Amino acid sequence: MGILQRLFGRETPAERAAWLDQTVRTVASAAQGEALAGLRTARRSFEAAETPAWTESWPTTGAPINDELARQLPTLRARARGLARNAEWAIGYLIKLEDSVLGENGIRLQMRLTRGDGTPNTAVNNRLEAAFTAWGKAAEASGLTWREVERLALEAEDTDGELLYQLLPGSGPFGFQIRLWDPALLDVNLNRDWQGRRVRMGVEIDNAGKPVAYWLKASRAGDTTPDLVVLGKHVRIPAAQIRHRFVRHEIGQLRGYPELAGGAQRLWLLKDFDTAAAVASSNAAKRQGFFVTKDGEAPRGFADTIVSSVLETAKAAGKVLTPEEVQAITAAADKYATTLPGQYDTLPVGTEFQKYESNWPNIEAASYTKGHLRAWFAARGMSYVTGGNDLESVNYSSARVGIVAEREHYKTRQMRLIDWLHADVFEALLPYLVLKTDGLQPDRVPAYLAAATWQPRRWQGIDPVKEAAASEINLRLRLTSRRRLILERGEDPDEIAAEVAQEEELYGALEAAGTPLPPDDKEDDTTTDTTGNKTIRRAPLVAVRARNSSGRDFAPAERD
Repeated sequence: MGILQRLFGRETPAERAAWLDQTVRTVASAAQGEALAGLRTARRSFEAAETPAWTESWPTTGAPINDELARQLPTLRARARGLARNAEWAIGYLIKLEDSVLGENGIRLQMRLTRGDGTPNTAVNNRLEAAFTAWGKAAEASGLTWREVERLALEAEDTDGELLYQLLPGSGPFGFQIRLWDPALLDVNLNRDWQGRRVRMGVEIDNAGKPVAYWLKASRAGDTTPDLVVLGKHVRIPAAQIRHRFVRHEIGQLRGYPELAGGAQRLWLLKDFDTAAAVASSNAAKRQGFFVTKDGEAPRGFADTIVSSVLETAKAAGKVLTPEEVQAITAAADKYATTLPGQYDTLPVGTEFQKYESNWPNIEAASYTKGHLRAWFAARGMSYVTGGNDLESVNYSSARVGIVAEREHYKTRQMRLIDWLHADVFEALLPYLVLKTDGLQPDRVPAYLAAATWQPRRWQGIDPVKEAAASEINLRLRLTSRRRLILERGEDPDEIAAEVAQEEELYGALEAAGTPLPPDDKEDDTTTDTTGNKTIRRAPLVAVRARNSSGRDFAPAERD
């Protein structure tokens, strides 16, 4: 009796086949039922919480951000700095960021101090602005100017993830300076207890999580000042003397991380791809083919050229080479049989060349690059058109949509930089600035501080003519003011009003003296709008009167 007969008794082959078929159907039906039940459950739950086989690499748990930063912040910072130094797209992004956020003049101090009658106190405003400009020539303890400090502070968010600087009363020509610190000196590996408080990643915090002090690595003697505490290899700086700024992405976050870390792997792969493609293209252009000889000896070519050159050099030097030396030179020259333009290399005996073929990527290099850069610049808040230098398929509408959106992000970066740097530093600096400047009163420091504003750069419109027409309509309908329009252009309304007043006086004097004025200024100019329904008359410059923010005319004598 066979094995099957012992297992299934006297069951015939037909009966056994029927049993197997029924069993398969039963098991399959049960499996389908379980799958459908699981599908119904999945439809009632969040898709992102499902864990099918194809999501095995998608993490289902996450450590607190401080735990992740304690392990990975040095790596994130090193890679972000590497991109900023070596990756062309990252370098270009930082250049455009500086140009767009800071521009040629940076973020300028604009004092708005007024007299009791509401007119600008121009004399005091000018003194404070000039004093701040003079202080900025040596704003940082190592000799950096304020303009350099602005740029480094702006880029710190992208390359380091943190801005760290110390206030230094009693330092510099004005009695106050700041000192920029490398955020890497804030020891991410330092975790300890100190006088009942916790030190986490170099930040000493109280029970509410508020920073009390910062522990920096002391790299060498002389890094500290007498009022600071040196503890082993660290310098403890009280939080009142230092500013630690970073973007908080999660509640309770103690350290920042570089913004360039987002999408860093994508950009690194793109650079790696571009490098490999460039090398492959160069090799393909240089290599013509291979010689295959029966004995594997290379034909006369590059190696022979080296040997001949060495022999000629030896002869010119009066040296006679032995056969052994010639043989050694020949062996050494074979090592230089590398890929050169028009080169034919020799394959050793028994070796065959097989070209590597890959079906990926199955798209052209330009599309591959474009896809990566679109994603990378999206994480930067910059349009692909701007960052990718690709204007091939751009029209007015698409350019406007992209540029307007990224300019809103630039405004966010400007205000963040003002909060992190300008406002804090000016508040600490102002008392020292007042003491060093003639004509300023120490008891007026609160009023001076309240009148301080910051004017970041602004940008020209995509279509200046249309935007000027829209501004004129808004002014006529009293929906805006000249002051607001000037501020939106990033200029100083008081300066422009003073310049207009000077021009009025100049042209008035010229007219009184009988000097002919330029036609464009002396004669009225009429133009017709695009609809052809209305004529707009432009008055001569001498008749234009400056207006304050309320729209009321005022003469030059009413201003400082």
